[in-house]
Amino acid sequence: MNSPLPLLGVLEAAVLEHLWEVGSAIPRDVHGAVGEPRGITVNTVQSALERLHRKRVLIRERLGPAYRYAPALRREEFRARRIADALGPLDGTDARSVLEALVELVARGPAGRRNIDHLEELCREARDPSARRKRA
Repeated sequence: MNSPLPLLGVLEAAVLEHLWEVGSAIPRDVHGAVGEPRGITVNTVQSALERLHRKRVLIRERLGPAYRYAPALRREEFRARRIADALGPLDGTDARSVLEALVELVARGPAGRRNIDHLEELCREARDPSARRKRA
């Protein structure tokens, strides 16, 4: 099981969102996209990048004296882990309420039927782990 994701500050979240959009970037480019509109310095953005790296949310690659940063998790993985962290372990009547809310959420909108089908597939795989190997 993964450890809980760290809490992110407002600037850290903005930096991470930007990197999800562009894939990877050097601090000066992140500053141009995220820091300049906020009126903050390159050093402040660099500090946010370093904090995110220490929190294991970003990976980095050395480029001479500088680094290029990229997200360690895809946006979807990050969101799923955030939800799992918020829910904690599910058991008893709490589990039923949470699962009902989840089903209601995935059933909404134009993708609702497809989401329900996917959820049913995941439930089958949870009951029979060999089903996952057959599909893969």
